Amino acid sequence: MNEAVIALCKCKKNKKLYGVRFERTSMNAWQYTWAFPIKEATARREGYEGTTITGNVEPAADYPGCPYCGSKYFVVCQCGKLNCNISDSGLFTCEWCGMTGELTIGIGDGIKTGKDR
Repeated sequence: MNEAVIALCKCKKNKKLYGVRFERTSMNAWQYTWAFPIKEATARREGYEGTTITGNVEPAADYPGCPYCGSKYFVVCQCGKLNCNISDSGLFTCEWCGMTGELTIGIGDGIKTGKDR
């Protein structure tokens, strides 16, 4: 069986929390395969707030997207946390830390999920 982890993401459209399943495909690559709504208390109980993924990530061909807005892509903020990517303006504000910045192409630095600050 492949290594798999759950990471937390926030929907850009309605700011709700959801889990994303990532499956390791090679030493430095992960594929996200499905997503599901989750409550913060459940995520904390399951230990999902401490997930770290290092390497390149890409969607599986059948990835259904965010359970709230349907987005199939993420923004990884400088704080390391995941957000849906529904922006077409080139600017982004993180739902976790509030930081605003310009969207750029990721280089596989990694993802760290967790609770609000």
